[in-house]
Amino acid sequence: MPDKRYMHHNVYSMPNWRFFRWLLCNERLPLNIQRRLISGPNVQTATMWSGTLSTLLLTLIGLYRHPTPLFWLWCLITLTLTIYRVGLHYQIRQQWRRRIANPADQIYLVNLLWCATTGLGTALCLLSGDAVLQVLVIPSMVVFASLAACYSHGTPRYAMLQVMLLDLPLKLAVPFQPEPWFWIFVLQGPFFWMGLYKIIRALDDLSIQALLGEYHSQRRANLDPLTELLNREGWYREALAIRGPGRAPLPVSLLFSDLDGFKHINDTYGHMTGDELLRDIANAMSEALRNDDILARWGGDEFVILLPGTSPEASRSVAQRLIDITADTAHAYPGIGLSIGLVHCQDWRGMDRDRLERLVAQADQSLYRAKRQGKGCFQELTEQV
Repeated sequence: MPDKRYMHHNVYSMPNWRFFRWLLCNERLPLNIQRRLISGPNVQTATMWSGTLSTLLLTLIGLYRHPTPLFWLWCLITLTLTIYRVGLHYQIRQQWRRRIANPADQIYLVNLLWCATTGLGTALCLLSGDAVLQVLVIPSMVVFASLAACYSHGTPRYAMLQVMLLDLPLKLAVPFQPEPWFWIFVLQGPFFWMGLYKIIRALDDLSIQALLGEYHSQRRANLDPLTELLNREGWYREALAIRGPGRAPLPVSLLFSDLDGFKHINDTYGHMTGDELLRDIANAMSEALRNDDILARWGGDEFVILLPGTSPEASRSVAQRLIDITADTAHAYPGIGLSIGLVHCQDWRGMDRDRLERLVAQADQSLYRAKRQGKGCFQELTEQV
């Protein structure tokens, strides 16, 4: 399971369709690594143009030499997919610049449709009996399949499906050819597929090891070693990464919490018990929050939580739930409680480090008000810009 206390908020959306989640995702890896693996060169401009233009050129040559209904159909489908693919590609790049998650299912569906159409079209060229087209499509298909395998190495199942959609129709057309030497092409198929699969797996393993090394390095730099929550700098980095991208305001609430009675636990039972208490509270808070909420140990017995897209009413419920959860530990840690300062930000768009630091300071002020009110409660205010 990905560690929900350390997630990089980037713009790569995960597939929604169950088939694509199976095809693209390795759920044994942390979520941010999965997102980086499924992005790959499939969304790079050079890759998109090289594939679409090469295929379109091949279809136009086929249509020029054989203006039959099947070649017209192949050309029209290819042209339609090309226009849609180019439009989707640039729509996605614009969304990325505005930090809007891309439609992952559409990207990979249109790529698979392109592979299937190209594979069937090249089989049509082979069946035409035209020696020029046959000479063109066989090496072209080897190149297309090889590039699909290499460019999609971060998603092995998806890469092999692309290879089969591109290459298999051509081989299935061989038995309908009068020339027996084409059977050599069929006999080479399993060795070709196995070679590509080994290349895909090797590249995938290298990518995963590199990304895991980067991931664990970032975790060590941005996590508190005692609780394994984000530390202060890690929290700032994650919080600023969710700046609202769209036109609509993004409400956010910030909770600054402090344990009541923690010094008594340390003085009475020792620092090892105090450390165990902090770990228990960190785990309880993490379990009570959503994956999108950003929780950090601020220092000592202080915890800071950011609740993106949360209304004031919902954030009050979260604050009270955390207070209740902490109170439930009183049987193991007598006298322990939680006070919370809550500040509401009506629009997170345009958030920067200075404004966020002021927001934290206002939440800290609300915390001291809660302490003066008798502890074990929360006090709130709205961001003072």
